[in-house]
Amino acid sequence: MEKIKIISHTALDLKKWDKAILNSPFALVFAQSFYLNATAPNWKALVLDNYKVVMPLTQASKLNIKYLHQPPFTSQLGIYGNATKKDIEYIESVLRKNYKFIEIEQNAYSKFQNNVKDKVTYVIDYKKGYKFNDNTKRNISKANKLNYKISEVMDLESVLELAKSKIFSWLQKEHKVPEAHCVLLLKLITNAFEQKALKCFVTVDESGAPQALGYFIFNNFHAVFLKGMSFNKKDNNGSMHLLMNYAVNYFENKVSLFDFGGGAAAGIATFYKGLGGRELKYQVLKINQLPWPLKLIKK
Repeated sequence: MEKIKIISHTALDLKKWDKAILNSPFALVFAQSFYLNATAPNWKALVLDNYKVVMPLTQASKLNIKYLHQPPFTSQLGIYGNATKKDIEYIESVLRKNYKFIEIEQNAYSKFQNNVKDKVTYVIDYKKGYKFNDNTKRNISKANKLNYKISEVMDLESVLELAKSKIFSWLQKEHKVPEAHCVLLLKLITNAFEQKALKCFVTVDESGAPQALGYFIFNNFHAVFLKGMSFNKKDNNGSMHLLMNYAVNYFENKVSLFDFGGGAAAGIATFYKGLGGRELKYQVLKINQLPWPLKLIKK
């Protein structure tokens, strides 16, 4: 087995990297270079056998201790490529040698054997089909009766302005997302737009006023609902159901997997299940080798 290399992303052959991700059995956008460059600007890469197997290393350092953490707006990372059980064991040993603390999400395809717990997202596997529930259908009908339409935002300036004027305040007030992370989100949206890997859909009323907004990032296998919101939640006008219905239908013949981007909270899970989402489990790898008493703090 060739020795694993840990390489700074600035020294990577990014064409080989992205080819390795996109040729993987579970080719998620989260591990593509344009995505990581935005959400984890200092990322490194673990490379085995000339990019046959790769793994993003979203590392940081505090008190001279190196650790791996989950970047904002980023889900399943982990091992990409056709890794054998022996490869995975070897990779884990290398991670242990290089990092004192690890808490990162793995993708649903590759499995570590130890130090893992399950996490859940909701997806539509188009090959298996999907079906909306009655509540979803009622809400879509409600929006249609109000003559709401879906519009695509085509220029980057407008795409970014909507994020800054609508999404930022919601993230900061409702979810306590720090401003620095909101800046990373803008960079991610910009990178995806420049890669022609972004769709921004808006539900508008008869006057053209926006009622809901959604951002989606995609490749040929995977589309993920990045962020979105309804502007008039109290009215329950079906605007977000209409938007998600449009997105699910739009991507049906373009990708294999539509990813709702989460669903741990009960209310959100109900919304995604109503749109045909099915539970997908994946792993979180957690290894704590910190010295005492730091080990107790991060237990």
